[in-house]
Amino acid sequence: MGGEQLIEEENQTTSAPVKLMEAKKNKQKAWLLMFFMLVGLNASWAFAQSLTSDIEVNKEGIEHQTTEAFEVPDMMLMSKQVPVKIICSSSLDPEKIANSTNVSWKLSDSRGKIVHSFNGKVGEECSTELLLQPGLHRMTTTVEYGVQIEQTVKMQVWKGLSKEGHIAASMMALLFPLPAILAAHRRGKVADQDVPIARARRYEDWETLHREMEDRDRSAAEVQDLNPYLGKQAIVDQSYVSTIPIEEEKPRAKDVPDIVPVSQPKADSAGTMEGLGDPLSADDRIKRVGDIYDLMKDDD
Repeated sequence: MGGEQLIEEENQTTSAPVKLMEAKKNKQKAWLLMFFMLVGLNASWAFAQSLTSDIEVNKEGIEHQTTEAFEVPDMMLMSKQVPVKIICSSSLDPEKIANSTNVSWKLSDSRGKIVHSFNGKVGEECSTELLLQPGLHRMTTTVEYGVQIEQTVKMQVWKGLSKEGHIAASMMALLFPLPAILAAHRRGKVADQDVPIARARRYEDWETLHREMEDRDRSAAEVQDLNPYLGKQAIVDQSYVSTIPIEEEKPRAKDVPDIVPVSQPKADSAGTMEGLGDPLSADDRIKRVGDIYDLMKDDD
């Protein structure tokens, strides 16, 4: 029982730094998720506001309608005004002879109140932009024979809730990752209590080194790469020590014994061994230049 308890405690101590780092990573991921959700939801809401609901009232080449009714929706039942753009253009029919070039139209609400009106000639700019209250609206158009008119109503139905939509999107982005952030914070706090400060820092150093290795596309660490993280201990624990080779002391010229010169063969002694014999014999005690210097000291 005692041995199993010691093994279990050792495993808990060993895994504590890992749990601490995992908790930190999960917390960072949750913060990143919150950031991307905040940006993404607000960008999506801005795009949704730019979309329009189009109603075609009159079109060139088709007999125009004198009266057209349409509904301005009340989004989320909040009675917000809706931005409306009425695109209008007029021209003469080349196949007909117009009696007059007058063009007029008016827009009224459900109570019969005129919201906007236009009176002009063919070819004049008749488009406009309005803020309409939710409810039924009616457009009345008057043109003479031989005159073509095109009218389109574009409603940005979500534009009136711009502020409320951004607030709701931001709240969703903040609240959705919040449980994961709090859970990671609690796990990190519990793991931090079981981890000595030195062990946690050592594990963080290894994680930092591992990330740097991945950035440089390396598969193994060299001993000198650990020096910034392990301090002086790494210098002592290195498996090799760089040493500077020491040059051997060269004997001075006056300390080298004289060598008897070898006599050169005579010109008429061809075919004999005369002149090839070396009067000096090899000394097995001399293996390097320093040995000569040691022998000279012994002679003294």
